[in-house]
Amino acid sequence: MELVAHAISVRGPHAPVLNATSVRVADHQLVLLAGYPGPGHVAASLALSGRLQPDTGRARLDGNPDAKLLRRRVAVVDAPGITEPDDALPVQTVVGEELAIAGRKAGRKAVLDWLTEHGAAEHADKRFEHLPVAARTKLLAELTVARPDVKVVILTMPDRHGEDPQEWYDVGRDLASRGYGVIITCADASARLLGVPAAQLGSLNQPEPIQILVELEENKA
Repeated sequence: MELVAHAISVRGPHAPVLNATSVRVADHQLVLLAGYPGPGHVAASLALSGRLQPDTGRARLDGNPDAKLLRRRVAVVDAPGITEPDDALPVQTVVGEELAIAGRKAGRKAVLDWLTEHGAAEHADKRFEHLPVAARTKLLAELTVARPDVKVVILTMPDRHGEDPQEWYDVGRDLASRGYGVIITCADASARLLGVPAAQLGSLNQPEPIQILVELEENKA
């Protein structure tokens, strides 16, 4: 499955929010989509996932531009003001709500079992805002892929929470190694720290996506 967007842009009331951007990602691939911190990251995430109609260009999943299909298959994780959880809620409440959305059992025992399975039981009673950054990103990503229809995951600005970018990059690599297409939007500074070739918000000519499966096979050789 491949998500392809060509020259998508979003205009704001006074200035462009997202300049024309092209990006593509397929199964077992990861793309860093870097740019100046701001609303362009959210606009790109929403346009790529069919949740916002761009002013130019179109996102397509295996050639299909249907927004309903995109919304079902392409998930936006932790976008500020859009899909980020209420930080005041307990972790177990957030997990229960997300499991219910995924059609999974969401009672207290099921939630605690899920947290235990994912090594996060110690955080069950914490306010969500008190989660360590790495735990936050991993937990939200795992809850997202608990939805059976999700094939592409967009982690939106995980670096806004601080800490080592390698931690959230490793979450993305793990998802890609399991067959998902993964896009991570981040600041240019984060991409430089990682030393990874990054696509750019506002650019049409982008580097090739990172093939995670190929890298894993080569590392075993």
